[in-house]
Amino acid sequence: MPESALALGIDLGTSAVKVAVLDAGGAVVGAGSASFATASERPLQAEQEPSDWLGALGAAMAVLGAELDPRAAGWRGSIRAIGLAGQLPTLVCLGAAGPAGRAITWKDGRADAWASQAISASERRSLYRDTGMLVDGRYLGPMFHQHWLPRRAEVTSVLSAKDYLAFALTGERVTDPSTAAGYAAFSLFAGAFDASWCERWGLPLATLPSVRPAHAIAGRLNRAGASLLGLPAGVAVTVGSADSVASAYAMAGLEEGIVAVTMGSSTIIIDAVREARLDPKLRYLLTPHVEAGWFGREMDLLATGTGYGWLGGLFGWEDGALDRAAATSVAGAHGLTFTPYLGGGEQGALWNPALRGELRGLALHHTRADIARAFLEGVCFEIRRCLEVLGETVRVRGIVLGGHLVGEPASLRMLTDILGLPVQPFTQASAAAVGAALGALRGAGGVAAARLAGSMRPPVAPGPASPGYERLYARYRSVAG
Repeated sequence: MPESALALGIDLGTSAVKVAVLDAGGAVVGAGSASFATASERPLQAEQEPSDWLGALGAAMAVLGAELDPRAAGWRGSIRAIGLAGQLPTLVCLGAAGPAGRAITWKDGRADAWASQAISASERRSLYRDTGMLVDGRYLGPMFHQHWLPRRAEVTSVLSAKDYLAFALTGERVTDPSTAAGYAAFSLFAGAFDASWCERWGLPLATLPSVRPAHAIAGRLNRAGASLLGLPAGVAVTVGSADSVASAYAMAGLEEGIVAVTMGSSTIIIDAVREARLDPKLRYLLTPHVEAGWFGREMDLLATGTGYGWLGGLFGWEDGALDRAAATSVAGAHGLTFTPYLGGGEQGALWNPALRGELRGLALHHTRADIARAFLEGVCFEIRRCLEVLGETVRVRGIVLGGHLVGEPASLRMLTDILGLPVQPFTQASAAAVGAALGALRGAGGVAAARLAGSMRPPVAPGPASPGYERLYARYRSVAG
């Protein structure tokens, strides 16, 4: 790839589209984002309009253009490849004329009750052995069964969010192994959709996309896609991957013992291992990584970011005020314990849809700052619990952190003290968009190195408060299990 060539990464996240442009050496030269709405008219509902995704993508590209046009007027003509990442699992059903209805996102809990009744403990273990997934009602197969089974004759294609984006840009119906894992029908070891699991969900095998490697070329940017992005038609679009592994690829590369922790709407903890190592206690997902032969051991702490926003809104605080208030309290929050299971269950080391948040020890002397501190400590304690699980079989040698804590020194220090390990901040706003662009570079024959030194700050080491958190972590575990 020529030195002047650029790659565009697109991350279709839970609430926003983020874009990033990398040069041929992997340096970030520009970024942009735009948000979209989620429909929640009914209890547990979380649906989105695919057309809103495309509108937000166009808006994000306009933000990117406003940044790059003044200093690199010809950048659009230098884009040689486009990479994709996206929220998972999110269900898009296509009919003869496009989307047959709104997309059902991974935050939608309406299939949970059916799945908890219909999927027995033995079947759940069988699904885990075959797919690497701890299947509940938020996977595409159960979602399809709950919402589309009576109308399946109308459905011509079943896609996830990222793959709908690939379809809109290229006309191709294609997915990658990490995204296919979200269907609850993808055989981890065969590398293909399994007909028996498809039948279990009533999911027509013929409607599923073809599976190709993440860095493979899905197709070429079509005229509609070119108009949307403001780029020339014909640019190569790679298949891309789930946002979790795209983020981990940008932050931690493919190196055993290095764990990526990404804090967004949820907190994703994921490492990279060469061996397809399932957990006999069913505490993590085993996800195909961006390159064949590599797997990500993944745990997702639901609603940590949305819980942060909820608590701040409850107190009338703007972004960052919760962190600043928490810093005025003390380690242990004057005896408060806050289990941060605010999204209706948990999918970290505790995979339990029945878990709910709990504030323990509240008394008249407690302040809003104490509650804020207890919430942040609860999130950090759950991250530690996940790292301990991964460390049982592969020693954790390093942690790379992305997300809002990177910009909050006091909260970042709290995390390092609770983990008792150095944490290296990743400074880019969207690790998934950067990972998608890196995948595009790989697919087009560009940069081979995944870890981006220019996007890292020096590691933050644990401080004097760290030993005291051993007792507080034990107290938390006595409440939260």
